[in-house]
Amino acid sequence: MAYQKIPVTELQPGSYVVEVVEQRGDISVKHAGWVRSVQAIAQLQAKGVLTVLVDPSRFLEAEKPAASSEKTPADIAEPDAPPVRHLFADEWPRAEKALMQSQRVQQLVLDATRNQQPIDLSLVHEVSAGLSDSVSRNQDVLLCLTRIAEQSDSLLQHSVNCAVYIAAYAKFINLPSDRSKTLITAALLHDVGKALKPELIHQPDSAAIGTSLAALQRNKDLAGQVSLWISQHCALLDGSGSPSIKGNQIAKGSQMLAIVNQYEKLTNPANSNQSPLAASRYLLSLTPLQLDTELLQLFIKCIGVYPPGTVVKLTTGKLALVLENNPKKPTQPKVKLFYHSVHQHHIIPKVMDLSRQQEEHIEGCVDLKKYGLDVRNYL
Repeated sequence: MAYQKIPVTELQPGSYVVEVVEQRGDISVKHAGWVRSVQAIAQLQAKGVLTVLVDPSRFLEAEKPAASSEKTPADIAEPDAPPVRHLFADEWPRAEKALMQSQRVQQLVLDATRNQQPIDLSLVHEVSAGLSDSVSRNQDVLLCLTRIAEQSDSLLQHSVNCAVYIAAYAKFINLPSDRSKTLITAALLHDVGKALKPELIHQPDSAAIGTSLAALQRNKDLAGQVSLWISQHCALLDGSGSPSIKGNQIAKGSQMLAIVNQYEKLTNPANSNQSPLAASRYLLSLTPLQLDTELLQLFIKCIGVYPPGTVVKLTTGKLALVLENNPKKPTQPKVKLFYHSVHQHHIIPKVMDLSRQQEEHIEGCVDLKKYGLDVRNYL
């Protein structure tokens, strides 16, 4: 069932709130969760919440009012328990659905921008929540799907890829749920100006920032942080980027978006198509003067030196598809063997955790097109 955007005045006890969409004041809702009482709804209204996104499929029967001696919660509800990591195969269909929905909605966003119409932010918020939920269950599945996706529309695919990367990144550093979803929204919308002016597609990203912000101004419900992060995502710590601001003047969200944006462009087949390892090395060369060293290292640790979906060649000549990252041993992920490059024939598929054996080691990344093979045939 699709998420629904409703005024807080229509919120009912038992509703599951995904995120706050519109608000006045400085309330920060740290977790998605159930609204369990009329008092909790009243607290949200008192603190300036105007509109929320709810998941109707998770509605609970309203609980009895708490005794007067009990305190009502300050946030929306009790946070969900930390999700158990789902098996790769179990999460695959759900992640695939979330990614397809992201692509459909992003196409609507770009079409609305081209036609100079307001963007349906309720759909964007729903996509952001869906991506956030998927990476919470198993981020490696979405990362894998992102790397093997067909590159049909470079602008659309870039935005969706950045959204997936930022979702995984935000989860990895334990950002609050509301901040994570807002960052995902920023990633989805950061290049909308290029849809309005296609001549900007091959220009530096900084050339499109003004056009993107002008297009987003037609949406009154858009969180101010989204516009801030988009406006600064080409800024560099030494002041050489655009806008020309330095160091702590650049918001953390903007710095994260800058890292994700540059990494995606470097590894995207439609652009330079560098290997993930080469892209990471290049970005590390920009630290600490232009990119924050700690933030970049956390991002690389999050997605892996060889991110899920990457095809690698082992020292024995076997080719393998990376399935799961290993944060503790980034060069030893879990892989699926499927081809022998020396003998030039397929081998019986086998899943192997490289950190649990001594015989196989990664030699480097491989472009399967050189072998006349399609990575999507080996999932």
